[in-house]
Amino acid sequence: MTTTFTEEERQKIAQKLAGLSYRKARKEIRKMDNKANLKFWRNGAKTGEIHTTYELPTLGLKISLVEIGQANPIEEGKRLKKEYFYTEARVEPLATPPAPQRRRD
Repeated sequence: MTTTFTEEERQKIAQKLAGLSYRKARKEIRKMDNKANLKFWRNGAKTGEIHTTYELPTLGLKISLVEIGQANPIEEGKRLKKEYFYTEARVEPLATPPAPQRRRD
């Protein structure tokens, strides 16, 4: 059974996650719902932002952790090093029922 969250409650969750580091935010999401599914990891197709998205089927939420990627040249300038900076969390209601998952016992 999923629960429904108001816009205000979703904003509160987003602010809480935005105040954490990227790693701690990921841990917190998995604590919120033990059936949390990692939907996308660092997906950034043509957006300028990198998204890591989790589906929380028990809570009926979709949470996206947003990072900005920055490329810096390494010493001689022939190669680039990509760095990611965690900027915000976006919390949305889960639009469709989650896809069936394999059993985790």
